[in-house]
Amino acid sequence: MLFYKPLREHPPFLQFLLLLMLCLMTGGLFAYFALSTSTWLGDFNVQDLLAGKRMDRTAVPMLWYVQGLSALGAFVVPGLIFAYYWDFDTPWAPLGLQQARAPRFYILTLLLMLASVPLVYGIYAFNQQLTLPVGWEELEKSWKLQEEKAAATIGLLLDTPGFFALGMNILILVLLPAFGEELIFRGLLQRILHQASNNSHIAVWIAAILFSAIHMQWYGFLPRMLLGAGFGYLVVWSGSLFPAIFGHLLNNGMALLGEHAAQKGWLPGGEDWLMQLPIWLTLLSAFTTGLLMWTFYRLKPKFTP
Repeated sequence: MLFYKPLREHPPFLQFLLLLMLCLMTGGLFAYFALSTSTWLGDFNVQDLLAGKRMDRTAVPMLWYVQGLSALGAFVVPGLIFAYYWDFDTPWAPLGLQQARAPRFYILTLLLMLASVPLVYGIYAFNQQLTLPVGWEELEKSWKLQEEKAAATIGLLLDTPGFFALGMNILILVLLPAFGEELIFRGLLQRILHQASNNSHIAVWIAAILFSAIHMQWYGFLPRMLLGAGFGYLVVWSGSLFPAIFGHLLNNGMALLGEHAAQKGWLPGGEDWLMQLPIWLTLLSAFTTGLLMWTFYRLKPKFTP
């Protein structure tokens, strides 16, 4: 039988298939539930929402509902189930609950996220300048349209006033993605890839590439991949998933705060301003980020997933 032994003792390829099937199954179930119960929130055609045809404040509750259930179904629930059955003797082992309790890991992670902002936006600016070869114009057009829809959705959510809206945005846009995505990609997938390759670097970078690709936003592929790799190394060097979750929370939170500040006019130019920072500041950011990563590495012997 399949579950006569813990998941960690199965071949890595089978582990990967099981994780993928679990994510697809629970993601599909939660998506079906969201679509079939959408009328609870009023007379609203969810197909219009998915097509981006109805983007006003009446759509906000449905956006929260659909995105929240999607994050739970695709990442959080399957991740928790898989992590629990990873080892019969030590459930939740992929979380690293007994590791990285020292505050220095989280202080360093905070400094890392702050120091890397100019570097990340410099790479983001470079990524946005990339174009596809001749003959791929329609694909490039569809990518840009997808980016515009995503930006419009985020803008609509952030433009909704009130403390309840703020709390829902933090939950849906910051907390759930940070925990769920880190659990799946760094806690489980990276661990499986390490078992398959016996090489932490290969595991970190493949997980980071897949992490960025799953977002289907190609004009931010490079910075998201590099952030994913950075989170992966935090897990490898600390032995715990929580510094990576904390870093992901900070990244999402700073992005949310930046978008809100741009909408309110507190940050003239918004992301455009951040992508036009002088090259010396980007290079300084790269140097400082590298130095902080090296410091993180030196704090503790490498952890074997």
